[in-house]
Amino acid sequence: RLGLFILYCGDDILPAAAATAPQGQHLFADAFLSSSPLPIINNGIRSSTCNSLQQLLSKSSTALFAVDEGPQEIAVTINTTLTDDKIKNLFAWVKCAFDDGGGDKDDVYAYYYNNIELAIAAVFGDNLPSDSLPTKLLEMALKKEGLLEQYQQKEAIVEDEEWEEACVGDVIGRRDREQASLGAMGAAQWSGQWMTRPHSLLLVQNYTNVDDWIKPLKRKRRETLKRAGREAQNFTIITKPIRGGHPAPHSSYAHFRCVVQHEVRLLSKMYGASTNAFVNALAEAISRYIGTTRMAGVIQEYRDVSTNKVIGFAHEVSKGRTTRGQWFYCDDYAAKHYVWFHSVLDLVRRAIEDDRIDVVDLGPSGSDAFTDLKAQYGFEAVVDWPAVADYSGDFLYEEDQNEDELGDDMIRMIEKLVERQ
Repeated sequence: RLGLFILYCGDDILPAAAATAPQGQHLFADAFLSSSPLPIINNGIRSSTCNSLQQLLSKSSTALFAVDEGPQEIAVTINTTLTDDKIKNLFAWVKCAFDDGGGDKDDVYAYYYNNIELAIAAVFGDNLPSDSLPTKLLEMALKKEGLLEQYQQKEAIVEDEEWEEACVGDVIGRRDREQASLGAMGAAQWSGQWMTRPHSLLLVQNYTNVDDWIKPLKRKRRETLKRAGREAQNFTIITKPIRGGHPAPHSSYAHFRCVVQHEVRLLSKMYGASTNAFVNALAEAISRYIGTTRMAGVIQEYRDVSTNKVIGFAHEVSKGRTTRGQWFYCDDYAAKHYVWFHSVLDLVRRAIEDDRIDVVDLGPSGSDAFTDLKAQYGFEAVVDWPAVADYSGDFLYEEDQNEDELGDDMIRMIEKLVERQ
């Protein structure tokens, strides 16, 4: 049980309350959370760090309720059972955050969909009143997706491949995607701003084929990669470039489900099964999903052969003479079928075959154990990694991967002038 407190009233949501509330009425839209610190989210979804019990997380003068008496405070029980239906409900909420009110400045609800804590309370709160703020917001989100009736009748949501695989991310240009990628790539260190965590690097310029990398590994590691190769018969891999001027090819529910299952599984292993770990994992999953869909690069999408369902994806970015395994997420099924190992095997193989690439960078690790695992496959953790991994050149793309953008010709001209200088 998590000490999550929601202030609510017994009336329906009143959008015009701010303009019509008589003197003496109070306008409330507050939430309190008691948990371990949640991450700061910088990609559109807002969260906050909780350093004390019942720290105020979200407060706004926007009116959603008009109440004659003070709001009632209740303790919400968070149900940590993760189901596909609950993930779909959460995704319906996230889609509203993507939409941001559709550009309607008069939409008094859009702001609240940027609050992760309200989302978690709405979807996983077992005892929320039907007239509470999170419940009303969730119902509005589900109504937009045609899922409200099934939710209200507590029916299982019927699978709809078109809905599950529709790409709903923002349309973002190439330059903006590149800019959004730099932070996660560690640009702060190579640009001299500050030191980041060590990156796990593999130098591939002297390899002629992938066997040159595999042969020196210990027997158990070679067997793992061999097993990963055999498991490949159980899934298909589709390369999907992230194109400037288009929604990201992984901005769908199918991919969101993988991110959520991945983070909940990972944090449960790291910190033990607890409500705090569960809530933090959901917040992390939303943040990471929003982040990866705003970046540049290429997606390697894994699908189950028998069901054609997306079971995982690897997000890769290449710049200069380095290819970076930026993100990897998979569902519980893929985690048992060596999909991560296959993604690394495939990344190294393609890097060796690409004359433009000298280094494969698997980035920093969330734990020492994961750093050690990478090291067992030849990826050395390097503190001064920009001295080894050359990121100084341009982002690398497939031919015609991005649409021309306004100002591209001028930027190319300036770059040529700078080179001459």
